[in-house]
Amino acid sequence: MLPFDSHVHTYYSPCARGVDQSTNPVASPQRYFQRAEEIGLRAMIFTDHFVEDPTLPGLVLFYKSSGKAILRDLRLELERLSDTQVCDVFIGCETETLSTEWVGVSEATARELDFVLVPTTHYHLPGVPQPASMAPRDVAAHMLLMLESVVQKPWLDSVAHPFSEPETVIGDLRAIYDAMDKARLRDVLGLAARNGVALEVNGSSLTAPNYAAIYREIVALAKSLGVRFTYGSDAHDSANLGMTQAAEAWIADSGLTPEDFLTPQMLRAKRG
Repeated sequence: MLPFDSHVHTYYSPCARGVDQSTNPVASPQRYFQRAEEIGLRAMIFTDHFVEDPTLPGLVLFYKSSGKAILRDLRLELERLSDTQVCDVFIGCETETLSTEWVGVSEATARELDFVLVPTTHYHLPGVPQPASMAPRDVAAHMLLMLESVVQKPWLDSVAHPFSEPETVIGDLRAIYDAMDKARLRDVLGLAARNGVALEVNGSSLTAPNYAAIYREIVALAKSLGVRFTYGSDAHDSANLGMTQAAEAWIADSGLTPEDFLTPQMLRAKRG
């Protein structure tokens, strides 16, 4: 359905440094090129976890090994591999929402990238803003607060896996969604549409049954308000690159069509 993948982690992300039985990295750019050729992928965006200044006090520990050096090294590696590149390749990032005012990438740095993907529910990372409690109403309110803080910044491109976090961390997602202020949800999604900030359909997140059902309802509302979407596998291993049949079926069942999705080329063009 969609011959591109807009959420791909290489071994420049601390959570994508696995190896195979021969101890070769499974998330190297070269492995991704090989897999892209196997599945006929036409474009992908590398979105390694990134904040531009990992030395800032109070920064989430997970990001201490990120910074502009990883983008430099990735670009250099891609230059060395240019002869083996089999599809269009774009360089973006998955940054972090660090407060209602602060994301890990400035507007100026965002304009140097092809794509900026921003999560708002990484509650499993110590130091990321947390709900007042894990009571459903508090989690629901916090999810909307952080989502609003991102979609009000039109220089950001897409929200990573919206409303998704393991239920072992946040509790019953259905109870959270039932407690959510639906009028405010509509307002926040309308703001996303007006500012051109997309919502991601994340192939990895869709494997959680509660999330798949609830996000279908949210996506239907978002589409009715004019929100656009991005698609990403959230691959941390080249074997997971691209779209699964289950994700394709979910998209079709949700009433989305390819025209609802922003391609990597569209996202780059947004930069002007």
